[in-house]
This record gives sequence, C-alpha cells and structure tokens, in this order.
Amino acid sequence: MLGGSAAGGARARAGVSSQDAYAMQKLDDALLLVTADGAGSRRCAATGASLVVALAMKVFVTLAGDPPPATAADWSRLLDMAWDRLSRRFRRAARALARAAGDLHPEDLATTVTVVLVRPPWVAVLAVGDGAVVVRAADGNLDLLLAPPGCAHQPPGVTTLLPAARYRGHARRLVAWLPDLTGLAVCTDGLASLLVEYDGSQPRQPAAAAFAQLFALAEVADPDPMALTRVLGGRRVGALTDDDRTLLLAVPR
Repeated sequence: MLGGSAAGGARARAGVSSQDAYAMQKLDDALLLVTADGAGSRRCAATGASLVVALAMKVFVTLAGDPPPATAADWSRLLDMAWDRLSRRFRRAARALARAAGDLHPEDLATTVTVVLVRPPWVAVLAVGDGAVVVRAADGNLDLLLAPPGCAHQPPGVTTLLPAARYRGHARRLVAWLPDLTGLAVCTDGLASLLVEYDGSQPRQPAAAAFAQLFALAEVADPDPMALTRVLGGRRVGALTDDDRTLLLAVPR
C-alpha cells in the first residue's frame, strides 16, 4: 500500500496544513484504507477529518476481526453495522469536543469519509461525501467503483458531511466481488478533475494514463513511502488543482 497527501495551493502558501486525513492498515487477510476531507469552510475541518479516520479505523478493525462475511448480503450487514457505529461515535465525539472548547459547534468538525475494506475477492466501500474509488482488473481495465461528485444520486457541488449525516441513506455502501482485482485507488475530491474523465458534469471513467503512472509507484519491490506525497505536492499537480489532495493505492499481491 502507498499513500500520500498535499495541501492545496492557498493553504500551502499560507503555511497551513492540509484538511485531509488518511490511514491504511494491513490486517491478517485484508486491507483497510480510509480517507477524509474536512469541509474547508468549517473552523475545525482538519480535526474532524483526523477524528473520523481514527474512529473508522477502530470500527472496521474490530469488525474485520469477526468471521469474514461469506455473501454479499453478509457484507452489506457488516457495512450497515459499521455505519451505525461510526456515525454515532463521531457525533458523540464532535459534541464532546465542542463542549470542551466552549465556542465550537459540532458542525465545525464537518468532514467526508471514505472507507474501503478489501478481503479478496470482496471489496466493501462505505462513504459519506465526495470521495472516489477506482479498481483495476487483471486485464488492466479500470472502473469507477465509487464515482466522485456529479453522479446521478447527488447534484454537482452538493456534499453530504458528518456529523449531519446520520441516517443510512446518507451513506453510500457498495459491495463488489472482484476475483481479478490487481489494483485499487482511493482519493479525495481534490484529485477528481485529474484522475477522472467527465462527460459534461457526469464522471465517465478513470484517467487510464494517470493511473498507469500512479500504480507503477506502488508496484515496485520496495515502494518509496514518500513517492505519492512528492507527486501530489509537485508543481505539475499543483498547477491543475488548488484543493487539498489525498490518494491511497493498494496492489493486492
């Protein structure tokens, strides 16, 4: 697995850190990847993003330790359980932080979150907001498993955020049987315009040339842990997007 993140141009120039957060973990027979994008207009967005990533890791590591789901219905039940736990715990923690600070509201920690649990041949996704997930098959074909903003269920520019999201209908839950999975990517919306090709406002397909270069970074025998961060923070990417950007890559072996 390989992960990287970089602050958007305005924040980088001001010496302010990114409001994205991420974590990755290799479990016994699974991979767990989590990204979050704190709402830029909120006072404590970075705190909210870090908080939801930490909570998501705890929730999913616990659930992944149970007997593995054997069917799509079992996986769907696991995601429902994970969402119920994660949303409740985030709301509770946000309220506690707001009370402790005295001048904050839980909405000041508003954030998206995207969680991907890979236990071959299954891939399960839980997402609130505008993250994206791309999968690669053995023949090199790329698919948008989770589409970024512009998809039919959500108008462009409208993003659901925690802690306001509390009902199951606020979270996207996807389960896929992918026996020929050879690569997986998870990104925040700051990279959508670079990594996804659009037909008007509708996401059409992953950008094949970009992903060929990116997956190559993760496929070497001893990946450089800072390789993605250097790419995302470089001038070439910075000239194309001014938003915070985070990307996680996994190459199941």
